[in-house]
Amino acid sequence: MSVQEAAKFRKAIKIYDKTKAVSESDLKTILTTGALAPSSNGLEPVKVIIIKDQKLKEQAALNCFMPGNQQKVKDAPILALLLGANGDYLTSEEFLTNRLERIFSGETLKTNVRGMSNYLKSYPSPNMFSDEQTHLVASFMALQAAELKIGSSIMGGITQLQATSFFTKHNIVDPTKWHLSLGMLFGYYDDNVKGTSFPRLRIAEDEFVSIF
Repeated sequence: MSVQEAAKFRKAIKIYDKTKAVSESDLKTILTTGALAPSSNGLEPVKVIIIKDQKLKEQAALNCFMPGNQQKVKDAPILALLLGANGDYLTSEEFLTNRLERIFSGETLKTNVRGMSNYLKSYPSPNMFSDEQTHLVASFMALQAAELKIGSSIMGGITQLQATSFFTKHNIVDPTKWHLSLGMLFGYYDDNVKGTSFPRLRIAEDEFVSIF
């Protein structure tokens, strides 16, 4: 399947077939492809949390998403929470050294850490850089799932403050370092089931793009 064929296959799924499980190997492929998504300056400020346990998934639905998305989360076989590095953590010497020491060393590393920290602090909002990166990861994961004929849905409508408490209560991640940016759902589906998905309509190409 080509990239465009995968893009044409992918659509937002509303009802998943809970009787058909996504294999561990396919899930690993989806996650590996997500990790290969473009990452500005190679900082990789994204963490993915996979939740398959039904009780924990139901708690995540109630604490991480607005009411309109909660039932979808409860019903999906796999929930992925895409987290972005908090601004203070992203710009810290700890985080930047960990990422940049893969490329630089010695005084060059220190200089690049300082320069990158100052650059990131110039962003309009502390979490903006990381949140942009989570969308890139989500798009790669969705396309890879489509290539495997696995349905997906990329979800906003999150509740960050409640999610912070959820992360702490269940010891999932340190909320002083990471925040919820997006949700994703994965699973198989049957288009013959009413309400599974909506027809995918797109605006005309000349409305979508202008070339000068």
